[in-house]
Amino acid sequence: MKGAPGLLFAIGLGIVGAFCNWLYLANKGKQLEMVDFIAIAEDVKINPGDKFNEAHFMPLSIPQNAVGNLDKVAVFWKDRATVVGEPATKSYSPGEILLQRQIRTPPEMDIKKLLMPDERLLWIPVDTRTFVPSLVNAGDNVSFIVPRLTLASSPVEGDENAEKRAASSTELIGPFRILALGNRLGSQEVLRAAGVTASQENVMAVAVKMVGNEFDEKGQKILDNLRLTNFQQVQVILHPAPDAGKGNK
Repeated sequence: MKGAPGLLFAIGLGIVGAFCNWLYLANKGKQLEMVDFIAIAEDVKINPGDKFNEAHFMPLSIPQNAVGNLDKVAVFWKDRATVVGEPATKSYSPGEILLQRQIRTPPEMDIKKLLMPDERLLWIPVDTRTFVPSLVNAGDNVSFIVPRLTLASSPVEGDENAEKRAASSTELIGPFRILALGNRLGSQEVLRAAGVTASQENVMAVAVKMVGNEFDEKGQKILDNLRLTNFQQVQVILHPAPDAGKGNK
């Protein structure tokens, strides 16, 4: 009987030792287990409005015990297919990790963050009878069909406006990068997920390049046309994606 307590004590120590060993191995296993997130690939520079494709990405592997709350804010590598085709809402540098909030463009996002330093935002009244707004998103490139303007002499002698513009046929001005369509900075699916209804889609916000303190040629041309036609709505022509057709070659 005297040896029974000692035996029980030894068994208890064995159980504790086995449990500690299991904890140690489990912790080591977590250290070795890696979680993959999406990061921007080497030698890739992405500008606001560029659409992501898989070639832009590389996996960033982080030990499980070092992930912290990254799994709640970053995009997993296994979910990269859900990001392909989405427009970038900011500029990205090689190695930068992709965050969920940067992909799912919130409707309250500051649109100024989509502009490059040499760009300004211009709102264009568009004719929604001639295109389907739900098929057009921020980051797409469009041109506008507008009246072709020519110079004509004023019939009134001494008129301060010695020359005026008259509409004749049509012409195409563009391309311009879309920043927003009405209150929508992303896709309609993202807007609906946020519980917001799309509105004012007859007004399109586009990025216009600046040369010094002036618009570039096409920016000035579309602005002149709008002013001289009393800001009448224009037709929209959608351009193909930059990588369109590459998969068929």
